Amino acid sequence: LLCVFQLLACPGISVWAEHNLQLAPRYLWSEHGVMHGLVLRGLIALIHDALCSTQAKRIWFLLQKVIELLQDADGEVVGVTLSVLSKMLLAKDMPIASPIALQLAEMLRPLFDNESSYMQLLSMHLFQGVMEFVAEAGKKLLKTHVHQSLLPLLCHLYNE
Repeated sequence: LLCVFQLLACPGISVWAEHNLQLAPRYLWSEHGVMHGLVLRGLIALIHDALCSTQAKRIWFLLQKVIELLQDADGEVVGVTLSVLSKMLLAKDMPIASPIALQLAEMLRPLFDNESSYMQLLSMHLFQGVMEFVAEAGKKLLKTHVHQSLLPLLCHLYNE
């Protein structure tokens, strides 16, 4: 499966790539956590070389399921999920929609307290990006989540 997604990143295979990219949801909904990690690594390979909106848009239909993987029990899957989300959302040339930003703010907050400092850093970086790129209309809605996150962020800053 990883090889399939690495091939997706190659230029000139667009029709074939689109067909195989449509198979990704099946593996993301799989009960096997190993499949989640493989698909996520494949998605990173897809957008790794050129962080442009066209490649991010190719995987945009997977966004909701990728966000749900933030609650996965496997810390490695969550870490890769944070990387994929960062690349997907922050590579876009459009503001992040308010519902997506709200959902991410709620799901990222518990990761600030993760035992892995790497996971904390990734989640805080994505949280910052979401706050910066949220659509103007959503900034007021996020204000409560930002206020609730300030104390934990300050505590982590003090620990560093």
